[in-house]
Amino acid sequence: KQGRDNALDHLETWDEGDLYMLVSAFLSARFPVGLALNKYDIPSAKKFCEEIIQALPIHGAHSGTTMSAHEEMKYVRQNIYSVLGGDLGKAKIDIKSVSPPHGVWNCLQLAIKLREPILVFPVVDMETFEPLPGLNELAINNFSLPNAGMISCLEAAGGAAPTLWNRERVAYSHVNCSNDEQLRDVLILKQGSTVEDVFSSLKGMGALSGEFVRAEAAGKIGDKPNLVKKDEKLGRHNRIIKIMTTKRREWQKKL
Repeated sequence: KQGRDNALDHLETWDEGDLYMLVSAFLSARFPVGLALNKYDIPSAKKFCEEIIQALPIHGAHSGTTMSAHEEMKYVRQNIYSVLGGDLGKAKIDIKSVSPPHGVWNCLQLAIKLREPILVFPVVDMETFEPLPGLNELAINNFSLPNAGMISCLEAAGGAAPTLWNRERVAYSHVNCSNDEQLRDVLILKQGSTVEDVFSSLKGMGALSGEFVRAEAAGKIGDKPNLVKKDEKLGRHNRIIKIMTTKRREWQKKL
């Protein structure tokens, strides 16, 4: 404690470099940065990109990846020509024979790893893990749902279509849905979010009403649920959550 209290006794002796390093250290902890080092396809730039990556972490930057915007766009154009080559007067290109660049993909992965989101699965029952009825409409009409093109990419990468995607109708639908709806819905929250943040989010979506009463949570299917407080931080150990609220009458909702 004494060292902390006397830490700024000689503040008047600081120079610009000291102040810069302090701000850099603060930003590094509060806002971790990932560098996208462009122009890696230019021979003269490779050396400098590699030197920067070897020097990390420094000045608030924690990680970095090399990339070439030129190569990324070249691949995009080749995709367009492979589909519309005749209309554009270009030679048809077999896009499957062209290796895609991974610069942007690697950069996105690095960014997510620096500050991984918290995935929370709200449910109405901790035994069946059924979704909240209040989220049924959002599960088929929300703007964040991927379209057919993105779904095909997800499946090609080894993923799966969202639960309520109807392949025959090429649309989202509750009709003739044979998929298991356990943990159907997920909220993406930032690090440090609490149970109360989940409640506020669900209430804002119209999935819950009334006031918070209590909540129980578990880490995975099969775990015994435990009661959690409103201010408890979320993580892998309590990401499946059921929130109970007061039941309000219609006239009370108008107040």
